[in-house]
Amino acid sequence: MKSLIGTKSIVQIASELRNPETGAWPSAVDVWRAIYMKANGTWSIPNGAEILNNLEEAAETHKERIAAAPIPLAEHFALVLGRKPNHSRSVGIGAVNQGAKERYRIHARAEAADQRASDAQNQAAALLEEVERLT
Repeated sequence: MKSLIGTKSIVQIASELRNPETGAWPSAVDVWRAIYMKANGTWSIPNGAEILNNLEEAAETHKERIAAAPIPLAEHFALVLGRKPNHSRSVGIGAVNQGAKERYRIHARAEAADQRASDAQNQAAALLEEVERLT
C-alpha cells in the first residue's frame, strides 16, 4: 500500500501502532483515528467524526467476518469507504467487482444455509435423544 499521510505511509503508521508484546496489528478504526485525529483531539478533516462512526458501525456489523478470517487492512477500510474499480492491484488482495460481490453474497447465503442445516440436525439429534430417554 503506497498511500502516504504526511511523511509516513499507512503501513508505517499501522506498524507503529502494533502491539510490541503480541505482535497484533491495530484495527482499521485505530489506524484511521491515528491518521486523521490531531494531537489536540480535533479532526484534520471536516467529517472525521462521521467517518469514524461509520467505521465503528462497520466493524460492529462485520465483526464475525473480521474475526473469522484475516482481512487485509485495506479491506477493513473498503467496507466503509468503498473503493475504486481495480484499486486493489498491487496491494495483495483480489479485485472486487460486481461478479465478485455476487459470489461473496452467494457464498455467504450458502454458509448461512449450511449453518441452519447443522443447527436443525443438532436439534433433531437432541429431540431423538429425548424421545429415547422417555421411552
